[in-house]
Amino acid sequence: MRSKAGLTNKDAVVLVACAVFLLAGLGAVGSTGRRRAKEAVCLSNLLRWGRIWKSYTDDHYGYFPYRDKVSDWPGTTHPYYENPTLLFCPAATRSYTEGGVCPFAAWTVWSWDEVRVDSSYCVNYWVAREDNPFWRTPYVADAAEVPLLLDGSWKDAEPLPYDEPPPSREWIQMNCWQPNQNEMKRVCHYRHESRVNGVFLDFSARKIGLKELWLLKWHRQWPEGRDHLPVWPQWMENFKDY
Repeated sequence: MRSKAGLTNKDAVVLVACAVFLLAGLGAVGSTGRRRAKEAVCLSNLLRWGRIWKSYTDDHYGYFPYRDKVSDWPGTTHPYYENPTLLFCPAATRSYTEGGVCPFAAWTVWSWDEVRVDSSYCVNYWVAREDNPFWRTPYVADAAEVPLLLDGSWKDAEPLPYDEPPPSREWIQMNCWQPNQNEMKRVCHYRHESRVNGVFLDFSARKIGLKELWLLKWHRQWPEGRDHLPVWPQWMENFKDY
């Protein structure tokens, strides 16, 4: 017999298993908390980018820059910010050249004067000061539905209504971005699970569902309704519909 205070080997195994399960649960909570904290900082960064772009357009008669300056948005807006950490989503600070893996990676470009620029945000190329269908200015109807800057795997994106989403998570890891083709894939990724963060032409920032990306007004001629929505790949099937 054993006393009421004693433990058999079986009891000990059960207690150890319970402790391991509890610690695993606490670890998961901690991981979720860290992820949400990074999302919050990312949204805060983008909100500040909204203020930066507002200052820029206010100083330029209400207009965004031309294409080349939009593409070089970190350099174009450099007089309006000092803290380089604003260029990064906290979940993606390590560049591809440093071993970062998409979508948790920052992109790198080199300017003509050999200045390195790293960031993990992507500008909507359609905001440039060009002819229709470019937006040209933030002071438009439905500005809250026009993305300006958001989580991305490259410095700019020029999505089209019938762009297809990435076929799988594995594809995203191996193909962070591709030049001049299907540029919605540059912003459709799982950095924040089923969402990305973005700031809009009204300079507000919020979470954007991945399936919602096709319903935003990327340029002036973007189609209304849902007829242009793609067939969702398996990795996106259970995400929220809009």
